[in-house]
Amino acid sequence: MSWEKRDYLMVQIEQMGQVLGQMLAYLLGIKGAGSASLSLDEIKQTYKDELDLPLDLILEARGEEIIQLLTGKVKYMDHHLEKMGDILSETGELYEDAGDSDTARNLRQKALIIYEHLQDTAKAFSMERMQKISRLRDSL
Repeated sequence: MSWEKRDYLMVQIEQMGQVLGQMLAYLLGIKGAGSASLSLDEIKQTYKDELDLPLDLILEARGEEIIQLLTGKVKYMDHHLEKMGDILSETGELYEDAGDSDTARNLRQKALIIYEHLQDTAKAFSMERMQKISRLRDSL
């Protein structure tokens, strides 16, 4: 692979990480503002616009299909998956706050699957990830 192609690929990977970070910051901002019920449609639109991944597609994925969806269709790498787990977990909390417990549970289950997948496949153990897994298991 030429240096130019490798550099271009690295830029794309970094850009995806930045987009995921911005999405997480956006969700945390909504949560902090306490206006979750007014923002659910906005959240769905943000998933579609910013991540090019409709929230409905995520919600419809079953079990381990979420990993295949994110690594196959969207080409996420492990560090992207970690952020996506955070995003799904935070989105689940916003849906819970808005009174949609079923969607909240679905999103938390997807986040748990992602974290468990990473814990099983990662070369290094992550205590932070284990805490996220424990917290999600307790909430389900």
